[in-house]
Amino acid sequence: MATEVVVVGAGFSGLAAALTLARAGVRARVLEARDRVGGRVLTRWLADGTQLDLGAQWVGPTQERVNGLLARYGIGTFASAAYGPSTVLFPDGRHAGAPEAAGRVLDLLDAYAERVDPAAPWAAAQAVEWDRTTLAGWLRTAAPDPATARYLGRLLAGGLLAAGPDEISLLQMAFYLRSGGGSRALLAMAGGAQQDRVVGGPPVLAEALAAALGPDAVRLGAPVRAIAQDHAGVVVHTDTDRVEADAVVVAVPPTLAGRIRYDPPLPALRDALTQRMPMGSAFKVHAVYPEPFWRADGRSGVAVCLAGPVTETVDNGTPDSARGVLTAFSYGPEANALRRMSPGERRAGLLDALAAVVGPAARRPEEFVEYDWSADEWTRGCFCGAPTPGSWCGYGPELRRPVGRVHWAGTETATRWAGYLDGAIEAGERAAAEILAGAGR
Repeated sequence: MATEVVVVGAGFSGLAAALTLARAGVRARVLEARDRVGGRVLTRWLADGTQLDLGAQWVGPTQERVNGLLARYGIGTFASAAYGPSTVLFPDGRHAGAPEAAGRVLDLLDAYAERVDPAAPWAAAQAVEWDRTTLAGWLRTAAPDPATARYLGRLLAGGLLAAGPDEISLLQMAFYLRSGGGSRALLAMAGGAQQDRVVGGPPVLAEALAAALGPDAVRLGAPVRAIAQDHAGVVVHTDTDRVEADAVVVAVPPTLAGRIRYDPPLPALRDALTQRMPMGSAFKVHAVYPEPFWRADGRSGVAVCLAGPVTETVDNGTPDSARGVLTAFSYGPEANALRRMSPGERRAGLLDALAAVVGPAARRPEEFVEYDWSADEWTRGCFCGAPTPGSWCGYGPELRRPVGRVHWAGTETATRWAGYLDGAIEAGERAAAEILAGAGR
């Protein structure tokens, strides 16, 4: 008997799709290229037990799907470390908090977002205009001064989409804000998307989801190379095997989905979409110290930097470790500049940036751990894929539309909390529901 549905990718979206199908009595097999489940989550443990989350790490209070699964499997969370007010480093020095005008510009962006249907951004009344306008271009006119424009460009395009503000459209920004419940929910720690972290790291939840599918449902080390379909079903090809099924859920980012061979070939518009949703460019670095010395100095480890290689930093310590962890994020052009450096040059530049945030002691970490998702063969970037300017209106309707027996999942296809673990779960459940509805179940 053939497997009824094949799921490509054992990230949160693929696992959610498989579980939804299994609970409806549909046999599903998950094929994963990596030697682990979880996709864009990865936790490394230092010798003393300090937890370093190298990929996605946060969950927020309104992310009902991921929080529901954490509760179901008895996995705890803890509050993100936040001591003292966050700081903003301007070229002329340290400031307490954001520029005064930033809030008014964010309010305007949130008002734009309310006009966007996250299920069909291209249908908004001003979609064509907003889609051809870059966030950088809009900020030059909407922000009252260059410093505010630069602050918001790095905070929004970088911190939310791991891109430069000239690489994303105003429509993409409005969609993303609407998907996540507005700028305050997306940017905040307490009460927002960065409020909590997962005890043991998000991979613990991914492993629980995979275990719930049963011992033979997930096959690791099985990259999908080709998908063929006809009136009788689909055949999914890996390097060593072929799997027959009634349908397939492709639960990987659009740019990676476009690297799979399809027979018959994908429709022109769907293939073009995969070429116009590049992954974000993020570089994440953990500097580990004997203790979080910045707290004793009265400084917060949470900061936004308007210049230099680092866009933002967070205090990433955990309640069960006495060590201090300062995590730096670099995005877009700045991340690409870091990749062109030697490891020594990169480390020195990043530690200098951290020293500007919390003081000269930051130049002397006990351990320095970096992870570049753009170099990961089965991810090629983070946090997620985003349409290039003009692409929502030109190709957006193809994002979730099935192609015959091929259905699309992945956090990029979510309408709520797109780009997050919660959105990945929503997308997987939606793709599974499409298949169940088509089968009359």
